[in-house]
Amino acid sequence: MALDQLYFGNTLYSYMIFLIFIFFGVFFGKVMYIFLNKYVRVLAGKTKTKLDDVVLDAVEIPLIIVVFVLFFKYGLNNLVLPDNLSLWLNESLTVAITFAGVLFLLKIVDDIIVNYVVPIVEKSENTLDDQLVPLMRKLVKFLILIAGLMLILSNVGYNISALLAGLGIGGLAVALAAKDTIENLIAGFIIIVDRPFKLGDWIKWGGKEGIVEEVGIRSTRVRSFGDTLITVPNANIVQTEIENFSERRKRQVKATIGLTYDTPVEKVKRAKEIIENVLNDHHGVVDPIRVSFVEFGSFSLDLRVEYFVRDFGFDFFLNTKDEINIKIKEEFEKENIEFAFPTQTVYYKKE
Repeated sequence: MALDQLYFGNTLYSYMIFLIFIFFGVFFGKVMYIFLNKYVRVLAGKTKTKLDDVVLDAVEIPLIIVVFVLFFKYGLNNLVLPDNLSLWLNESLTVAITFAGVLFLLKIVDDIIVNYVVPIVEKSENTLDDQLVPLMRKLVKFLILIAGLMLILSNVGYNISALLAGLGIGGLAVALAAKDTIENLIAGFIIIVDRPFKLGDWIKWGGKEGIVEEVGIRSTRVRSFGDTLITVPNANIVQTEIENFSERRKRQVKATIGLTYDTPVEKVKRAKEIIENVLNDHHGVVDPIRVSFVEFGSFSLDLRVEYFVRDFGFDFFLNTKDEINIKIKEEFEKENIEFAFPTQTVYYKKE
């Protein structure tokens, strides 16, 4: 019979059985796809949790791959193949199964981050979280891919221990050559986790200051008040003292008001009282308030004034100081209290 004729070591009947298994692999893969989407997905959509939808999305393609590979493998058992070809095909099927597992892990981990981690981050007031999530997604995917690659290499006969040892020596050499880069990467994670500042904060470090515009994994970008963009390696920021002006609750004001030397003591006391009343009456001022007659200056009787302004922004700070200074000037004029200004008295001796 024609079906019993040998072709490359197998009968035509064996080839037909192999093709039938491949056909069923494609057929049942298609059936599985329709079943998951028309029935299982509908049931999952009726539940209150998103977890079943996440699992279904992740398992769909990998499951179809596994179904086809299994039918292909059973069909392959009907053929007599050379040892090298048989080994290669079986290793390829193992790689396909591992690939399906990697796809499943990549999809389900990514969906969990998107559906469960991202909503939590969006509720957080710290904008650095918004940068941490994309970095975390990339890092997790990278680790899964590396683990999958190691598993595939192990399945096809590579000595993973020797490979890892080689990578360890090579990695040490690369680490020594890229020491600064690694330091900046670690410092970037420290900034994101420790949160010494967030996007939009006004910070000062190492004699420089500005508004934080971006925190990257290697560097931080700060907009200076001269409107230049400063790119700072993260390690430089972490290793120095950071002063975060945006985290303060009030702004301090220190000033010296000089009165003329011919001001009577009673008017000096009255001047102190006026300043204290003006500060206490202003809604933008908070304790502590200090007004003291501190010094007999070279040309004035000096009153030291110290108070704090609520931190509602720099414009509010300037407007508060402006209103307070004008009010003090008005009250001094009513009481005929004079401000001192630099003067010099010259004595002439007549011979």
